[in-house]
Amino acid sequence: MSKLLKQRLAGLFIRVYKITGFQVKRNIQPIDLNDLNTIAIFSTTALGDFMLNTPAMVAIKKRYPTARVVMVVHKRNALLVEGSAMFDRVLYWDGKINHALSLARALRRENIDATFILHSRSPYDIVVATLARSKIILKDVYYNDYLEREEFTLSPYLSASYDHRGIENHDIPVIHQKTGLLEHIGIDVSSVEMVIPVSFTPERKTRRTLGIHLGASSEERCWQVTNFAAVIRWFLAEYPDIDVELLGGTGEIERNNRLMSLVGEYDSRITNSAGQTNLKQLVEKIAALECLLVGDTGPLHVAIAVKTPVIAMFPSDWWAYGTSPLQDNHLHQVLVGKEEVGISSISIDEVENALRIRFSAKEHLIQ
Repeated sequence: MSKLLKQRLAGLFIRVYKITGFQVKRNIQPIDLNDLNTIAIFSTTALGDFMLNTPAMVAIKKRYPTARVVMVVHKRNALLVEGSAMFDRVLYWDGKINHALSLARALRRENIDATFILHSRSPYDIVVATLARSKIILKDVYYNDYLEREEFTLSPYLSASYDHRGIENHDIPVIHQKTGLLEHIGIDVSSVEMVIPVSFTPERKTRRTLGIHLGASSEERCWQVTNFAAVIRWFLAEYPDIDVELLGGTGEIERNNRLMSLVGEYDSRITNSAGQTNLKQLVEKIAALECLLVGDTGPLHVAIAVKTPVIAMFPSDWWAYGTSPLQDNHLHQVLVGKEEVGISSISIDEVENALRIRFSAKEHLIQ
């Protein structure tokens, strides 16, 4: 089923559902948002998306300090929200139609006044919020959701959205999409800093460590394993007092194992942690690193949030513009591939030079 057909069927369903007497409040003004007792926040996609949504979560919590906040999140990100003081209840959903009705029933029991859809799968997120009888529904509508049409098909069933397509040819940092939506409805966003919602303790390490994350959600964002191996061999020879740790989930196991077969005599100074840590442990590992060499993937944003310096590699300016660091820029270096070639056009020399700059600066500070 095409995305447009899904949107149209969702719109038809909501029109029929309005027979029950429910209607979302339209054309809202800031005064309409003054007295919210219970708020739902949706962020039901990947780790990186969740992290990019955290400045907006902080702004919502700051604007409504006494409101009850129900967080709807993907189960894979559970350890970043369970027990957090930011949220009063956590519900899990993968953004798909499965379990949408049970989620709507759970939200309806919470008597939700307003739903902030920061990132979730359209159109099911809007249908869920409607079935939950949330009087105010706000959504960050992504460029792809418009399906090259003038209007988002489900706009009539939202209280507000923010059309950022006209801003610099729709190239806008993802964090600014969220802050733009909130400021559009009168909620001040004082900071774009990402945060880890739960408390954590950085892992204790006996030696200084460079972290490396090889994988990403798509191959176009992955630098070549052979290139990583060459960089690691050079780095371990250049810096005998610094070790390397390969990070990652189960998806990185094969890639990391291949790299380990290419590093020869240096393998004793490399720890391969792929598939051996949960999400909170990953946060604690990243927080203990001297630096993280990484592509455009969730651990990049975790590192930025915990103020670990990153050397981040992006396939092109378009990718970098959306998700490169907006905070603590003195800590981070961004390497960008050529538009027509992609991430493979980032050279080994560029990465080695970035590492040299990072660790030379660190040595200067130590002295």
